[in-house]
Amino acid sequence: MRQFRTMNAEKKHKIYKLFKMLLSFKEQIIEDFLVPSFILNEGEIVILEIPNGVEFQKISLRLIEILTEICPEIKYVEHFKENSFFNKLFPTTIRQYLKRCNENSIYKNKIYEIEWMKPQIKINSIAGSYRRLLSLYKTLTFTKNIIIDLVGVDPVGGIEIYKILKQNQKENGSTILFDSCNEFEKDCTNSIRAKY
Repeated sequence: MRQFRTMNAEKKHKIYKLFKMLLSFKEQIIEDFLVPSFILNEGEIVILEIPNGVEFQKISLRLIEILTEICPEIKYVEHFKENSFFNKLFPTTIRQYLKRCNENSIYKNKIYEIEWMKPQIKINSIAGSYRRLLSLYKTLTFTKNIIIDLVGVDPVGGIEIYKILKQNQKENGSTILFDSCNEFEKDCTNSIRAKY
């Protein structure tokens, strides 16, 4: 600590920049569950373990609302949905879905690194893990700070998605991962558990 006090202003600024705090969440009760306090800094992965079941969606939706209000820099990785009658007749293809993303990002065409993935494939025809991966890549074209859940993702898909989150972390990106299991808790910056 003494070394930090004697550093010049430029060195202190570099250290502060390394640990820029994105958000500070204060302990709250949400849908009868106690969600403990936590802090998310740039370049961190925080896992928030929420019990599986009906409550998972209620708690996670409320948390997404609160966390994106606290920190507008952080974006939720939306689940792909098609609800309109038009989409039932003409389902969205991967090419169409990726038109609405940042053209200059390295993540824009990452999905095509999967050998069989082609622009003309209809998104509704691919499995949940690949849909989630596609949504993740699209969100990462806009921001490196994300909130994501693994709903609809199989265990192998979860591991693949977590590898991408770790790569994003190396690039100083930050993640809040909502999960109902604890398979990644030893590999993250901080693991928090919501309690009934």
